[in-house]
Amino acid sequence: MPNPDRAWRRRDFMRASAVGVASAATAGSLATAHAAPPATAATAAARVPVRDLPPYVGAGSTAPIRPFTLPQVALGPGLFQEKRDRIKRFVERYDERRFLVLFNDTAGRPNPPGVTVPGGWEDGGLLSGHWAGHYLTALAQSSADRGERVFQDKLDWMVGELGECQSALRGRTVHPGYLGALPEDVVLRVGPPRFALYGGDPDTHTWAPWYTQHKIMRGLLDAYTLTGSRRAFDIVLGMADWAHLALTLGDIGHPDYAGPVTRDDLNLMWDTYIAGEYGGANEVLAEIHALTGDERHLQTARCFDSRESLFDACVEDRDILVTTDATRPGRRRPNRLHANTHVPNFVGYLRIHEQTGEEDYRLAARNFFGMVVPHRMFAHGGTSGTYPGSDDNPELFQNRGNVAHAIGSDGAETCTTYNLLKLARNLFLFDPDPAYMDYYERGLVNMIAGQRADTDDVDDPQLVYFQPLTPGSRREYGNTGTCCGGTGLENHTKYQEAVYFHSADGSTLWVNLYTASTLTWADRGFTITQRTDFPREQGTTLTVDGSGPLDIALRVPGWVAGTPHGFAVSVNGRRAAGPPARPGSYLTLSRTWSPGDTIEIAMPFGIRIERAIDRPDTQSVFFGPLLMPILGDPGEGGFRELTLYRHLKRDGDYSRAAITPSDGQTFTADGLTLRPHYVGDTRRQSPYFRRVEPEVVFGTLATGVPNRKRDDDLPHYDVPVDGVASPGDDGLTFLDVLWDGAPFATHDAFVRRVTEVADDWVAAGLLSPAERTTLTGHAARAERELRP
Repeated sequence: MPNPDRAWRRRDFMRASAVGVASAATAGSLATAHAAPPATAATAAARVPVRDLPPYVGAGSTAPIRPFTLPQVALGPGLFQEKRDRIKRFVERYDERRFLVLFNDTAGRPNPPGVTVPGGWEDGGLLSGHWAGHYLTALAQSSADRGERVFQDKLDWMVGELGECQSALRGRTVHPGYLGALPEDVVLRVGPPRFALYGGDPDTHTWAPWYTQHKIMRGLLDAYTLTGSRRAFDIVLGMADWAHLALTLGDIGHPDYAGPVTRDDLNLMWDTYIAGEYGGANEVLAEIHALTGDERHLQTARCFDSRESLFDACVEDRDILVTTDATRPGRRRPNRLHANTHVPNFVGYLRIHEQTGEEDYRLAARNFFGMVVPHRMFAHGGTSGTYPGSDDNPELFQNRGNVAHAIGSDGAETCTTYNLLKLARNLFLFDPDPAYMDYYERGLVNMIAGQRADTDDVDDPQLVYFQPLTPGSRREYGNTGTCCGGTGLENHTKYQEAVYFHSADGSTLWVNLYTASTLTWADRGFTITQRTDFPREQGTTLTVDGSGPLDIALRVPGWVAGTPHGFAVSVNGRRAAGPPARPGSYLTLSRTWSPGDTIEIAMPFGIRIERAIDRPDTQSVFFGPLLMPILGDPGEGGFRELTLYRHLKRDGDYSRAAITPSDGQTFTADGLTLRPHYVGDTRRQSPYFRRVEPEVVFGTLATGVPNRKRDDDLPHYDVPVDGVASPGDDGLTFLDVLWDGAPFATHDAFVRRVTEVADDWVAAGLLSPAERTTLTGHAARAERELRP
């Protein structure tokens, strides 16, 4: 029997039990409702008018800044539409009857002959049912996208069948309203008096039952809010009523039942490794409260607070994502918290803040996000990892300040980034810090776009689970039934969710992402069309159709700070007045607009180097917002090594000679090929490389002076697994500090910088006076070497 105390990977716990499994082929005739809907032409319009949808109660519904709903924004041609369409083809062709097999078994209903379960974790094991929720959301988002009838037909059929399952379960469960692909007991046993652990005996243990309940509820609620399915809302309302009873009354059918569920019971449930993983169940319940006004649902949402644990620590801004003690008294959790167990919790806390105004919920979410980004963030936007030579679970948070030291095998679970993007988006709506959208763009154009293979294969979703950062790693596509496969169905059918926001009073339009799209803002009488092939194109054009005053706030990405030409805006062909755009901010155009007005934005990409925060010689190459891994297998030596400073001129532009364009967005460095991470195939790649700069050089002019590191006597490169890197121990070399001052307008400015850094190095005992003289002399003679 597997050891339930071991920190298993969820994807390796593939079939822990056969709970709820019955033969897919059941004798007897089938009710007519079991027949799958006929294939319908994808071009038949079925979009529900926005005015006929229920009121919006999702992220930011009460915030100063608010999102547009998916039907209000349509994607245009480009990278994101290509990735979206591949997923939509899979969703369209998939036999939705397969999702109902286990639900029917649990409810005692017959199944169509020959229809099999989806597989993966959807095989009758203890996580079965969660993919049905993801698929419902993908159908709803696909229907909202362009109104294709085929998606609405599939959605309506699934909702109807799930409703029949819920009805059949009445009288067969402890609490009315339960719906699931597994017996109700699998969910209830995570609570008192059993407090079941993860893994082990399927008759006594559990996996993450409230996680699965959240996915099903989320899918049904999306069917209602995005397509107007009242039947879906009735079903999810019944599930919410059931959840209220389950989390307040407990399992009243158990002989050892001792009374209502207490706050201590709840704390213990959510602190139990994996079994207490509940996704964003509080998110759905807070939204149901907003739709109904029923205080019971808000009370249920609060039941998911991890009081006396992570929630309270985050309110106080105490980082306990990794602790030195393996457990707390009376608690059962590892000293490294499971990343995707907790990220969606905070998305839910923000929903409670939206409905109540209670500041603790917003503070907890804000502080938690700040513990992850940037302190535990990899170059592509992911988090969670392990350590070289360790067999620990790569889905767990790494130590604060550890990035290079956490690049082990696997790691960076895609569904964690899916939830981090949701959290960043939601936080921005209450606090418009451009850094949130900088992170959102990083994760979207690299990790999320890179999740889907660039193939038309629809035999499986062709999605990746981990997006590893180890040198020479491959992405593995497939993932039917897994968590990352499920969230991947959602990722690629909602690319438009954060392109535009608006102020609550309608006076400001926020343009956050540069993506081919059309916004229809009926309330203000504006239609905004954005034409671009970003991120393959280095600019965009927005055309306004509508009249009247409006502030348009354009996001100036933080990465433009490293480009020679910055961020230039023209309105109707004339350069916009005002101060230069500041990287990492918003530039606001305030004017009275007329139909046909255009906004042209040029944002030339530049090559920049990003250092790992715990080991500055471990670096990534970026082209504008795009992570550019090095292709190929580095072999037994591990990291690729590059020497680059000898190529730089005064302007510090790496693309001049060090990392040069090859074809399109492909580059070459020292004979190696680099290309964007978003390209989806299985070629080996290295997102990080090691910088090797042994000697101070100015161009090809060698000085003979070693390129020594600052704080070289400190143990920067030996950060223990349970330690945190010292902020003062930056490990930067002489050339690092010198070129951080680029570009240099004149050669004299370059020589002055060399002199300043050399003086600092002499004062720190890292250079001798003679070496200082050598460096300044060579710098003065290097004018021709460094001329751009």
